[in-house]
Amino acid sequence: MKDNPIVLNWLCMILFLSILMSSCQKTKYQWEAGISAPKYYPISDVRVGFENAGNGSLTSLDPGWGQTYGAVVGEKWKNIPKEVSIHYNSGAENYTYEGKVLLPQEKIRDLFNEYNLDDEDNSGHLVVGMAPGGWIRVWFQTIDHKADDLVNIEVAKVKLRGSYNNTADERYKVKNFENWGKYYSYWQHHGIPYEAWENNEKEYDMYFDFNNPNKRKVEFSYTSQDGTFEQGIGIWKKFRRKLPLEFELGWRDKANETFYCSKFVMPKGLKNFVEKKELNTIVFKLEIDDNDQDATLYLVTNNTKERILQFKNKQPTEEEKKNNEYTYTTEVEYFIP
Repeated sequence: MKDNPIVLNWLCMILFLSILMSSCQKTKYQWEAGISAPKYYPISDVRVGFENAGNGSLTSLDPGWGQTYGAVVGEKWKNIPKEVSIHYNSGAENYTYEGKVLLPQEKIRDLFNEYNLDDEDNSGHLVVGMAPGGWIRVWFQTIDHKADDLVNIEVAKVKLRGSYNNTADERYKVKNFENWGKYYSYWQHHGIPYEAWENNEKEYDMYFDFNNPNKRKVEFSYTSQDGTFEQGIGIWKKFRRKLPLEFELGWRDKANETFYCSKFVMPKGLKNFVEKKELNTIVFKLEIDDNDQDATLYLVTNNTKERILQFKNKQPTEEEKKNNEYTYTTEVEYFIP
C-alpha cells in the first residue's frame, strides 16, 4: 500500500512548524535591564538602553556595586541584545560618561539556557554597573533555585570616555561636608579608588561570627573597596565575598536598654596581611567587653585568633538614629599596619 502524499505533506508541515516554534521560543527569554553604582559613589542622569529594554534614573543612586536599582516595565519576553548604550553623571568627579558597549551574545545565550530563563518561572537581569573613571560592568543576574542563591556573572567590562560637567549645580561641584555629607566623609577616608574598578577585587570564602560569645544580636554592614555593600545580623553563612574596607556595627547592652552604633575603617594593610598568609577562607569574629562598648575584632586562621583592631562603640545622637546614618568612632587601636 502506497503512502498518501497528502498525509505525508501534512506530517512534514507539522514537524517543520514544531521545530520552528521550538526555535522561536529559544530566541526570547525573560529578563529585565538593571542599573547599579558603587556605594558612596553616586551616579545620576542615568540612561541605559539594551535595544529592546532600558532603565534609567534622574535621581542620584548608589545601591552598592552589583546590586540592582529600580524596576522596569516592558515586554516580558525579549531577544538577547547585541549592545547597550550608556549615559551617566559621576557625582564624585562631576564627570559625564557616555558610549556603547558590545555584548557577547553567545555567552549571554548560554547563561540564559543554563539557568532556564526560557522557563515561565525563571527570569533574570542584565545589569549595567557604572563607576567613576567611566568603568563599566555588565552582569548577568538571576536566582539559582537549586542553590537558593543569587548568581552574578560578569559578561562585559569596558571604560567609557568622559568629560567635565559644567552644567552641574555649584553645590555639587564643591566637595565639602555641607554639600555632600556622608559621601564627603567617606571620600576623606578612601578617596576615589579607580584601580578597584579597573581590576576586579579578589573574593574569599568569608563569614562573620558576631554573636558568640557576646550572646546578643549584632547588626552590621560593610563596604569593600569597589563599593560592594552588604549587611547582616550576627552569624552570616560562608559566601564568596570581597575584603571589607569599613564596617558599621550596632548592638544593645546586656540589659537591652541602650543602643550603640558607629563606623570604623579597617587597617590599610589588611589586604597584604591576608595575601601573605595565603588565606582562602576568612572568619571575622567580634568580642564585646563587659562594659558593653569596647570591642575587639579578630581574624580567625587555623583556629587561632589574631587581633585586627579594638574600638569603642558609642551611643548615637537622635539625629543619627533618625537618619539611620552613624558617624565614625574616634577611638580605634590597630594591631596590623
